[in-house]
Amino acid sequence: MKKAVVGVLALLAGLSLAQQVDYREAARAAAALARLQTVAEKASGEEKLLQWAQEVKARAERSYEAQDHFKALREAQAALLLYRAAQGALKEEGMGGEVRRDRPAPEQGKPGLMARRHPGFGPGERREALVKAQAPKAVERAEKELAYYRGQDPLVRSLIAEAKARLDKEPGRAFLLAQAALALISAERGF
Repeated sequence: MKKAVVGVLALLAGLSLAQQVDYREAARAAAALARLQTVAEKASGEEKLLQWAQEVKARAERSYEAQDHFKALREAQAALLLYRAAQGALKEEGMGGEVRRDRPAPEQGKPGLMARRHPGFGPGERREALVKAQAPKAVERAEKELAYYRGQDPLVRSLIAEAKARLDKEPGRAFLLAQAALALISAERGF
């Protein structure tokens, strides 16, 4: 009898812990949707990408209303990436866009640049080089994940095709389109 009572208590404790995770995920999805709403209000740029972003935004809102919080979160992330691609901006933090001077440089021990500078290779060039190197890898990964998980979403296929077409001329947009496709694939498969 004691084993049964302990088992029931353990089951109830497990269920209550599992429900807490849902609240966290719901909060993350709500925050992503709120951010998406503010970005969508100010959005401008390429019309085709804006239409895709609005479509994905509507999907995210429907998923959130259906209590599918993980899917809503991933779709909101994809829509944000599409809005950024429409604007043509790749302002990825940590890609060398800004120089931080609030911490001491490791080799000098005094306030200065965070990392060593190489002559003739500033923040703009560094970002371009990173994007040109990462864009083909992101497009290839999106293609492979779509094939491996047997994705059926026609929008994902369109995003990958568009990213491939822009790879040489606009690697920044191609990278963002591939990342949006990966987020939609993740939303579709559920992990």
